[in-house]
Amino acid sequence: MTDTKSHATDEDWRLSKESPDEVRAKTAQWSFSIATLKNRVSGPGQSQAVLQAHLYLDHVISRMLEENIPAPSHLPLDRTGFSQKLQLAAALALIPDYLTAPVKVVNGIRNKIAHQLEYEVSELDEAKLRSTLEKGADLDDDGTQMSFLKLLQFIVVLTDIARQERAFERLMRVRASANVRVALDKIGPI
Repeated sequence: MTDTKSHATDEDWRLSKESPDEVRAKTAQWSFSIATLKNRVSGPGQSQAVLQAHLYLDHVISRMLEENIPAPSHLPLDRTGFSQKLQLAAALALIPDYLTAPVKVVNGIRNKIAHQLEYEVSELDEAKLRSTLEKGADLDDDGTQMSFLKLLQFIVVLTDIARQERAFERLMRVRASANVRVALDKIGPI
């Protein structure tokens, strides 16, 4: 007996016709407003900027987990600490290794601010954050060192780019499966 039913859905046919550039355009969406990030992580002081950057990092890592875990409702992400979210994202290879250390340093600075009310971000904190980055990553287009505030914005943006990249990879896997079903339909019953 031959199987005459279709394997591919209308969505499979649509997806199989999309180019990788079209898939990338779909997934290259910021999870926040860049203008608002720039406004919030620009002052009035470094401590406030660190707190805001930390909030953005928490948002991006939470989104990353929600988008990549098949059943995220089984994890209480809204009640999970930042360090645990970061560890989970790193363990699942959702956040690249080169970002894990700088995000940990931002979290460490944030913890100092939260638990020591008089704490001021120090040159040592800034140096430690810079030391976690690849050589030259903290340079502006003109070759000068980014300000600390711009560096915080840069780390948030890089983290969201990693989230977007995981979304692209995920949709490309779905597209590959759709291509298989479309190909099976084109071959027809055996």
